[in-house]
Amino acid sequence: MTPGQLLQGLHALFAGEVFRRLKDDGPYLVRGVFADRSNKTWGGFYYGDLRNESGGPTIRLKVPLGVPLEEARIYTLSVTPELSMNGDMPRMVFRVEALQEEGDLTQAREVRLPKRTIPKRDVRALLLELLRKGEMPSIVLVVGETAIVDKDVEALLQGARGRYRMDQKRVNLLDPWGVAKVLKDLGQSEYHLVALVRGGGEGLEALDSPEVWEAVATCPKPVVVALGHAANTLWVETLADEAFPTPSAFGSFLGEVVKMVEREMREAKEKATLADLLHKAQDENRALRQEADRLKEQLRKLEGEPGVLFQEVARLRQALGVWRAVALGALLLTALLLLSRLL
Repeated sequence: MTPGQLLQGLHALFAGEVFRRLKDDGPYLVRGVFADRSNKTWGGFYYGDLRNESGGPTIRLKVPLGVPLEEARIYTLSVTPELSMNGDMPRMVFRVEALQEEGDLTQAREVRLPKRTIPKRDVRALLLELLRKGEMPSIVLVVGETAIVDKDVEALLQGARGRYRMDQKRVNLLDPWGVAKVLKDLGQSEYHLVALVRGGGEGLEALDSPEVWEAVATCPKPVVVALGHAANTLWVETLADEAFPTPSAFGSFLGEVVKMVEREMREAKEKATLADLLHKAQDENRALRQEADRLKEQLRKLEGEPGVLFQEVARLRQALGVWRAVALGALLLTALLLLSRLL
């Protein structure tokens, strides 16, 4: 492969389906500190970096001249990903579509998350245990009043849908107090799992409020959250027992758990079948050995009798040889059968 071919492959990767989906899901709301503004402009744009308020990773911004951003200030921006060529290499930048909010770095809100009253529970292990015992895990989806996001979850379950009891609890997701009350009530319910599920769009920040944090952190039932698009990140995700980037990812997880249990059941059944075959083969081999021993004993007796019985001795010897061949053949067939099933 030449350098040119490698670069062509990288460019095709960047321009492929994954990037198109990322772009189609935008624009994205992102908050951070602006820094390293470029001194030059290109085609009506200037460039700069947006970093975490606490430092760390940055993204490269492509900013219209009509959107003046100042260094060391906090901004909430609406951005869309696009590709920019850096020499021969494609590079992802984020074009600023709109300025949503700005503030001084010194005014950054300190986030104080509540402490969980119960250690995080292993949701996968919980579901596996219930399914292995033949029980039907019960899950309640906390969704918006008119949302159809539960269909996204069920679509990824496919044939595994019948293995779960799945209900919906509808609430105004823009009302954090209402969401918190629903979560507290469901914490006392019969459900095995509570799932807070919402698609992307405006208003996600309502679920990142102290009221919702507290309800998730103190819920007696395991809580999972599947909120927004893959690019959305909320503080409430760190408090949940399990977090998924999208509702579809949660549905896929539930389906994979069922497949795992079904695979275990198939393997256990195959092992039981092999064990039965082995026991039958051992019984048959034992019977053959007993018959061979009987023939040996009869032959020994006949060999001590007068010569008139030589003909009977020869016949018994021939019969003994046949039984030995049958026994060896049975053992060989059993070994081949076990080997083929194990492979």
